[in-house]
Amino acid sequence: MKLFSKIYIYLLLGIISMLIIDGNLNYEAELEQFDIDMADNAKQIAWIVSGMISHTWKESGPEKALQLIEDANRADHLITINWVWQDELLDLFGEDIPELEKLKSSDTVDQISFFALDKHRQKQRYTIMAVAIPGNRAGAIQLTQSLEMRSEFTQRMLLRSLLITSLLALISGIIIYFFIHIKIRGPLEKLSRKAIEIGKGNLVPDLEIKGDDELVGLARIMNDMCTRLLIAKEKIHFENLARLKTMEQLRHTEKLSTVGQIAAGIAHEIGTPLNVVDGRAKMIISEPLEHDEIVNCAKIIKTQAERITLIIRQLLDYSRKKKSHPRTLESVDGIINQVFHLLSPIAAKQGIALVLNIAPETQMTCRMDPHQIQQVFMNVIMNSIQATPKDKNVVVEISNTRLKSMIHTDDQVRKFLRIDVLDEGEGIPESYLQEIFTPFFTTKQIGLGTGLGLSIARELLEEQGGWIEVENRRPRGARFSIFLGLEES
Repeated sequence: MKLFSKIYIYLLLGIISMLIIDGNLNYEAELEQFDIDMADNAKQIAWIVSGMISHTWKESGPEKALQLIEDANRADHLITINWVWQDELLDLFGEDIPELEKLKSSDTVDQISFFALDKHRQKQRYTIMAVAIPGNRAGAIQLTQSLEMRSEFTQRMLLRSLLITSLLALISGIIIYFFIHIKIRGPLEKLSRKAIEIGKGNLVPDLEIKGDDELVGLARIMNDMCTRLLIAKEKIHFENLARLKTMEQLRHTEKLSTVGQIAAGIAHEIGTPLNVVDGRAKMIISEPLEHDEIVNCAKIIKTQAERITLIIRQLLDYSRKKKSHPRTLESVDGIINQVFHLLSPIAAKQGIALVLNIAPETQMTCRMDPHQIQQVFMNVIMNSIQATPKDKNVVVEISNTRLKSMIHTDDQVRKFLRIDVLDEGEGIPESYLQEIFTPFFTTKQIGLGTGLGLSIARELLEEQGGWIEVENRRPRGARFSIFLGLEES
């Protein structure tokens, strides 16, 4: 888990940095204290030895005093004691040592301590202590302390700091690891898995995290969110069912409205065969006919009755509520011819010709629900008939086209079946173009439409994976373009 690793590494680095800084400060303090103790030790020894040498020098002479220095060197190998004359110190150590600056203005010094390089280029601590002896020349003892003990002390301090830092970092790392793993990583993984499940649709509020910290509170919030989403999902489900039921009723209402308009034209279609049936029946009843003539009249009556039955069956079949059918491969021209047959009585009554033009080599087979597509063509062509004046044409043109789909987002050019319905009316005012597909929007007279035809047509087309566009051709009418996806070969 990346977040866990980052938190753990950052915390561990922070702890290690703090331990290193603390160890370094302790090391510097201990080293400074060691130097102070080393200098104090040298001063005490120098003060004691200088007193002894001064007393011996005065009582027994310089030879005995110098012999005392040699005896002291044999007893202690860590500190070397030498006799020096103070007027030779500058020549012995040079003028670059700040502690020897006094000798430039004064011939004697009481006590000084400094670091300098010996003849072997090794750094040593030197302590100079003045010795009171007879005579005019000032003498002193020189204590030389090796810094090997200081180096050993430094190494021990570094090793100790490194060991303590490593142990503390290890212990802290283990504690932090288990704390973050139990308190942060585990709950975060549960929250992450639950978020993924919610994205996949699993809204069961089953997230459990023990404790009383912020992550537990977040888990409760996610469970509450799941509960609310479940309630909202059920509500949307019922609202969607109600909407679908309402839309189905509106579609059926629009069908019945269209049926009512078609019925007036069909009345004339039925009237003609009924008159033939009535006339032939009267002939059989009132006139003495031969057997062959009676059979002939019966055949004519049967033919006209079948014609009436076909007309009524087509009307009832269109007006009856239909369930959604699986999409099948259908030819669009056959459906349009059925629509022409149903609408031809209305068109003929208004003196309007229905014309079908099919471009050469047009592929017209689409996978669709034929009943829904029939209603689409019925609504659009009926709308064009109502907009077209007498003695004009409503033209339906079928062709193939290649363009970017309005329903796909991949910007690929695809092949579509295009059905253009053109009327020769006055066209659509520009202010109406944005509202032409709005439910219940109509400019027709009362009784000629519900304002649902085009909105239902667009919705049905979207369900079938198509779409509809409108183009104003004023003053030559309007063009409704229907696009359906072609079956890939």
